[in-house]
Amino acid sequence: MRILFSFLLLGLAVCTASQSYGQSTISDSPFDLTLSKGAWIASLPEYQMGTNSSGGSAFFDDQDQFGGIMRLDAVRRALGTRTSFEANIFYAFAGSSSDENTGDINFPNPMDGSNILRSGASPRFDSDVQHYGGDLVIRDTWRTRFGGLSAGVAYSLMAFDQDFKLDDGSLRLFKEELDTDFQGGKVVTGWDGYLLGRASNLKLNVGIYDMDANYWATPSAVPASFSEELSKTTYTVETEFTTRDQFCGYDVGMTIGVTYFADMPTIQHNVGSAATLGTDDAVTVSLMFDILLL
Repeated sequence: MRILFSFLLLGLAVCTASQSYGQSTISDSPFDLTLSKGAWIASLPEYQMGTNSSGGSAFFDDQDQFGGIMRLDAVRRALGTRTSFEANIFYAFAGSSSDENTGDINFPNPMDGSNILRSGASPRFDSDVQHYGGDLVIRDTWRTRFGGLSAGVAYSLMAFDQDFKLDDGSLRLFKEELDTDFQGGKVVTGWDGYLLGRASNLKLNVGIYDMDANYWATPSAVPASFSEELSKTTYTVETEFTTRDQFCGYDVGMTIGVTYFADMPTIQHNVGSAATLGTDDAVTVSLMFDILLL
């Protein structure tokens, strides 16, 4: 997937380099290049492992993480036709941490499920996630009395790289990594027009993906050396709303987007056997401020 991601960069370059003329319901420009930056919230499957002396989890985090996102969008429109060609790439990041009460804890070794007991422990859990990818889109737009109605298809790549660090005070116990690649296609639909006098765009997309997840446990104080894989076909649903206006001579705007993932890998720590991978649903939300570069 990391190699295929370079094709998205190539597609973005082709959009910017090709000579053409264009038209749109909300823009007379043959080409748009937009840079967006803002906040990103990821509500991923919760993490939990082991138990403490109070009956709760030795390590726990709800994985509701707050971070940032940056995205670059290119649109090439063709005059005299309904067709436009689009490409985008994005990078998002977030992190979270949690501290449990000092006390006795026990948890299974991810390698074989053997029980590990630590007395008077000060459990600390840190995690971070990087989310990146992009799309290559071909879209047709029909002008109607209600604005522009569009539909098309997209080739899509994206990834989630998650790191989980488990400590007892300043002592690193072990580290877990969960890297997930999504590769597939989307059916894209949308509306564009003017809302309260501002150029606006509403999108609704449904994606079908081959999901491949890879898990690694890396030892430190705990000899936890293990790997696992999971493959599955899954789907996403995403919606996005953008509105733009003029500010000091620049075209600026705001975009809010929500993506639902039907399946996101989770680590299942088993007593008496090695760790396995399951899935649960997840949601990401982005709020970005846009500036039209070209």
